[in-house]
Order: sequence, then structure tokens, then C-alpha cells
Amino acid sequence: MSTCRSVTIFSSIPSVVESIQKSVAVNELKLTQIPHLDIIRDASLTGYGGTVNFNPTKLEPSTLETLSRTEILISEPAVVADLLTHHPLALKNLCWLQSTYAGVDPIFNQLLDSKKEFPAWRLTRFAGKFGPPIAEWCLARIISQERGFALTAMDQTKKLWAGSNEIMNYRYLSSLTLTILGCGDIGRCIARAAIAFGMRVIGYVHNPRLIDDVLDVHYTTDLKEALQAADYIVSILPSTPGTRGMLLNNVLSSCAVKNGGKSPVLLNVGRGDVISEAELLGALDQDYISAAILDVMETEPLPASSLLWEHPRVVVSPHVSGLTQAKDVPDVFWDNFKRYTEGSELLYQVDWTKGY
Repeated sequence: MSTCRSVTIFSSIPSVVESIQKSVAVNELKLTQIPHLDIIRDASLTGYGGTVNFNPTKLEPSTLETLSRTEILISEPAVVADLLTHHPLALKNLCWLQSTYAGVDPIFNQLLDSKKEFPAWRLTRFAGKFGPPIAEWCLARIISQERGFALTAMDQTKKLWAGSNEIMNYRYLSSLTLTILGCGDIGRCIARAAIAFGMRVIGYVHNPRLIDDVLDVHYTTDLKEALQAADYIVSILPSTPGTRGMLLNNVLSSCAVKNGGKSPVLLNVGRGDVISEAELLGALDQDYISAAILDVMETEPLPASSLLWEHPRVVVSPHVSGLTQAKDVPDVFWDNFKRYTEGSELLYQVDWTKGY
């Protein structure tokens, strides 16, 4: 059994500190150890989501001193990546980083690209909570696309009762096929929601394996097969060496519809580097896909010069399909803290060799 005296919280998420502090009393009876909480509030770190502002060159000396003795840290991957880029020894005693985000690519992109050795500390993702909100977002977008909600809103501004024929020509979800690229916790939650609406679901998996917690899903390792059958495609793929650029080189040409019909709509709630912006626009121009609904981009924030902003068949969303809620952080953290002090395997631990 391991002894941990303190846990450091250095987070941009509003109320995460208060949520963890309040949760201590709830967990006192479940844990053999209750650590001291070191709370860092530094003016160099502000904002949340896509607007986090962190200036590691202006950290207060007391912040660096606290971080230097930190064994367990709760923080955002981008914050830690920036911190260690400017202060490589700032976390010299770190044993475990609990991320507050599902994606941990900043750690790999900023810290590991040029290094042959992996960190000695463990990294765990914030997971198990994003499935329902992202599934809601995806199904809402699919329904909106089919029912023409955006067109109805435009007609209202023009005082038109029934201005667009497209609003009338919708399809039942039960007649549509949804292909999901990436069938982890979030992908399977999306599958369950789609099946509840009667959709046929195809799950693309990189490695053949039995996933038996979602019935009525056809799993395949054949990407072309998965794309050809789809009316809607949802990518929930993380950013890893195996997924970056996976839809490049005209892979989406597999979606091209022959003998009329309608090409599929692509939704991306994973990571934007699965396809380049240029090739995405090309797929739209070639009608390989009929529309793109994007919550993630190749470059974030999306530059004002991007052609995606004004493309008539693109919907841009600022990476909000599944935001971390402060109230959810304690549940994930305390479960893993108990495992940490018991010397057990941590949940959602990142495999440094795989990148996720």
C-alpha cells in the first residue's frame, strides 16, 4: 500500500477545486487515506475549454515550489505540456497526473515527439463521463440535419411559412445507417442512442475483438465497407500515430454514391487531425460527403481565414460536444486514488507506447 500525503490541483475548470473539496467528506468512509489538498490559484492560468490562457513564464515562485513537491496532480494536459516545456523540472516528484480531459494529445505532441524515453509518471484520462453528452450532441445534429432546423430558422428571419422544400423531404432515422469510427466508451454510447432511434449501426474497429455490451451493432475492421454503407459517419477517433490522417488520400471517395442517391454526412467529435482541412473541402467539392458537421478542427481555434467558416455545407462547433463538468471530476479521481494507494492498476491509464 502506498502513502500519499497531498494532492495538487492546478486546473482551469471552474469549480473543480470546490467540487473535490466537497467530495472529501463523502469519500472519507471509502478511503484508508484522505490526502491534504494543495490548491494552486495562479494568475497565469485563466479561462476554460477552448479559451484557456496559461503563461508559464509568469508563474509565481510559490506555485513552482508547490509543483516541485507534487506527487499527484489534477490538471489539464495542455497546461502540463506548457509547464514542462518551459520548466522541465517543475514536476520532478510527480508520480501520477490525473487529466481533466479525455484527450491527452498535448502531452504527446509537445513533450514526447522528440524524446525517446517516456515519462516515469503515470497519466490517466478523464473518462467514463463523456458518452451521454456527446451522444446527445451527435443525435441532435443528425436530427437537425434531417429535419432542416437551420433552414427553418432562416425562413423565420425572412417571415416565410414554408420557404424550403428540403424541410419537407426528411428521412426517418430508422431508415438510416450510422457508421461509428472508434468504438470505445463514447462510441458505444453513441451506438446505443442511435439504436434507440432505430438506426442501423456499423462500428469500425482497428483490431478485431468482441464487444458484446451493445447489441445489434455490426463491427468491422474494413474501413471501406464501413464508409460505403453509411448515411452518417461519426468519428470519435483520438489523435494517435495510427489515426492521424486516417481519412487522407481520398479515403472518403469510398462514400461516393453511384446512380444517384445522397452521399453521407460526416460528423467529427474526436480529433481534427484525422483529415486535413484541404482534403475535407475536396471531399465536399467531389460530393464524397454531402455535409460536414465539425466539433473539432485540424487547427483550433479555427482561424478566421479558414474556408470552413463560410462553406454552405459545413457546420462549425467550437469543441463543445462534451465538456468536462466539475461535478464529475471527483468520482473519477477518487476511484483512481483508492487504486493508487492500494497499488492497483489505475483506470483509464494511458499506454505511452500506443499514444492513448
